[in-house]
Amino acid sequence: MRVGIVGGGIVGLATAWYLRKLGAVPVVIETWKLGGGCSFGNAGWICPSISTPLPAPGLTWKSLLWTMRRDSPLYIRPRALPRLAPWLMRFRSHCNHADHERGIRALAALNAVTMARYDELAADGVDFEMERAGILMVFPDSGKAAEARAEVEAVAEAGAAACREVDAAELYEMEPLLRPGFRHGVFVEGERHLRPDTLTAGLGAALLRAGAEIHEGALATGFRSEGRRVRAIVTSRGDLEVDAVVVAAGAQSGTLSRALGCPIPLTAGKGYSVTIDEPVNQLRQPLYLGGAKIGMTPFAGTLRFSGTMELSGINRRLDSARVESLRRQVAQAVQIPEARTGGRAWVGMRPMTPDTLPVIGALPTRDNAYLNTGHQMLGLTLGPSSGWALAAMVAEGRRGVDLGAFSPGRW
Repeated sequence: MRVGIVGGGIVGLATAWYLRKLGAVPVVIETWKLGGGCSFGNAGWICPSISTPLPAPGLTWKSLLWTMRRDSPLYIRPRALPRLAPWLMRFRSHCNHADHERGIRALAALNAVTMARYDELAADGVDFEMERAGILMVFPDSGKAAEARAEVEAVAEAGAAACREVDAAELYEMEPLLRPGFRHGVFVEGERHLRPDTLTAGLGAALLRAGAEIHEGALATGFRSEGRRVRAIVTSRGDLEVDAVVVAAGAQSGTLSRALGCPIPLTAGKGYSVTIDEPVNQLRQPLYLGGAKIGMTPFAGTLRFSGTMELSGINRRLDSARVESLRRQVAQAVQIPEARTGGRAWVGMRPMTPDTLPVIGALPTRDNAYLNTGHQMLGLTLGPSSGWALAAMVAEGRRGVDLGAFSPGRW
């Protein structure tokens, strides 16, 4: 069974890996290089305990208007507002307790197998850099710390790891690079982190060894169908015959799903990061700056800090003002000399649905077409588990977990 996977990021490659384990021949199609899209520069956190939907109870239109400020952690570019208005209306409709709690339960069910999937990848010989250091969340005031702890505990009730409070004295023992001013902390002990490019490289190499086809530099432009079945993926390098197709193309997935007769309300939530090689100072574990909503991650020989959510449509434009704001806030919070001017800036497009839950499952408009996209900031966390679950559906018609909340037909 030849299964075409459109998208060579973490989600697409994980799907391909589990399809190969079930006996299928994956045919991966990537516009650029494997792992060169949203997967490349993210924070690298594997964080089931802080996996939540983004629409939150209490979010008002007034608070959404505050996001027009360019230095806001969530920024909506005013010129993009007319195009984004329908998506934002749907997003606002999910800002209630019932949808939020339903989303937490759905994500927790998928995350129940996350760590097992990562252990399985390592046992299968996929080579990648992974650490188990937990995540330290720090706050200057008690209110934000309490909100964060309540959110983690809500996820913990649905089956994820618990957390513990950290007082001011222990904060600075755990992370001496913090500047003065932080008084409250939350430590989530069970979480892990990895360098994303090592995972995509490791999966790509393992897939090639296992006999998969990988086509880099090939743009998927459409599909050739007969009735309700896809027969081939149309690419810039010619048609590729397949028995089934999985669209896992991140923020570009909406265009391709529309070509299959199943439009989904998908936009890009752009995130920024700065990566510093051989930093003078290195963190002891991943660090979340709660007030600024910035994540910092130590890798082997590298430090990365990332944050912001920019809604400006599907584009790769890098807003230097957003990067400068990110740098300034890190420099004010942590003793990282290179934060102001060093390192490499990056921007990536996180695929976002209005309820910010992934889209995983069979398209209602085709008998052999599937989606695996819309993971927002959780692509690394949910990639292996969603790839594992969808592969079982494609290859064997079964589901390892309940994917009903992630159905492509829910709109």
